[in-house]
Amino acid sequence: MKVAILHPWFLELGGAERVVDALAQMYPNADFFALAADPSMLPPHVDKGRLHTNPFLNKLLTSRLRTRRASFGILFPMAVEQMDLRPYDLVLGSCPPMMGVNVNQDAMHICYCHTPQRAWWHLYAERQSQLGWVARQAFVGCSLFVRMWEFSAMQRADHIVSNSNYVASRIFKYFRRQSTVIYPPVDTAQGYLSESPGDYFLSVSRLDVDKRLDLLIHACNSLKRRLLIVGTGRAERQLKAIAGPTVEFLGHVQDTELRELYANCRAFLFAADEDFGIVSVEAQSYGRPVIAYGYGGSLETARVNDPGERADTGVFFSKQTTESVVDGILRFEAREEIFIPAEIQRYARQFDTSVFKEKMRGFVDTAVKER
Repeated sequence: MKVAILHPWFLELGGAERVVDALAQMYPNADFFALAADPSMLPPHVDKGRLHTNPFLNKLLTSRLRTRRASFGILFPMAVEQMDLRPYDLVLGSCPPMMGVNVNQDAMHICYCHTPQRAWWHLYAERQSQLGWVARQAFVGCSLFVRMWEFSAMQRADHIVSNSNYVASRIFKYFRRQSTVIYPPVDTAQGYLSESPGDYFLSVSRLDVDKRLDLLIHACNSLKRRLLIVGTGRAERQLKAIAGPTVEFLGHVQDTELRELYANCRAFLFAADEDFGIVSVEAQSYGRPVIAYGYGGSLETARVNDPGERADTGVFFSKQTTESVVDGILRFEAREEIFIPAEIQRYARQFDTSVFKEKMRGFVDTAVKER
């Protein structure tokens, strides 16, 4: 088969790009299509020579305006509709907007959906409330067009795969499509168990407002607990402004150092409302428990109060407040000795990249055979 793999843009290396990289390994002769791509942000197995981008949007989104790409959302449908993928037998897209491409009617068209675009769907009202009157009118006007187009684009896919049950319910809510859940790939095979973990808590994240790192910082300030934060982002300055003496920002670290930080932390702190939460699984692959906001994807990536009486892999706190994070840390410390590193690591292995490839290939092969 001739295979095409679609991704909106390669402007950062995150969970969505890991999925594309795994698909690229599964289909080494595939061609790649994106609106824009920064060569330094291409996953290892994406061949630059077989990558096709939109010249105008590529220049626009790889410039200093890349952080404002949501502002150009009105342009994306027109760019996607110009992509002609009729020569391909199998088209794999990694997000809803890319499903609007033109494909042959006999082709198998599958969408791996990380989430409907947040600004247009479940955060739509919240985004409006953050804008002034003039900007709000423009936002609503653009949204009317983009939301209708995105809904239409998702009807064109033959099958939809979602990255969690949490996202699957959102897909049905907004697009009225059923989806199959296949968890995204996490490289858990590199995880190892440390014989002498350190006395610090760890957070690994982009430094963005919606990651709620402010809650973790305030909680560790209050308890005087050591917190190490790995990552960079737009909110770095304001987060450093509220950090106390026990909070340290490490910025971007190399993979070897990150593995050591995972393996030697007391626990991994996670306060975001995530669709899945790859970093939480990564921490558990090193046998370290998580203290997480008990909502959304975290309910699927950590085991807490399991009815089958299997060993817990972490602790949940119930609200996105400093007081709730403090309570979660204290409850963890009160029963820290019950967490079994080998059992936590065993739990994390179910999310390994090899499992993703096996399930995804099985799903695609079945779909193609049925067609």
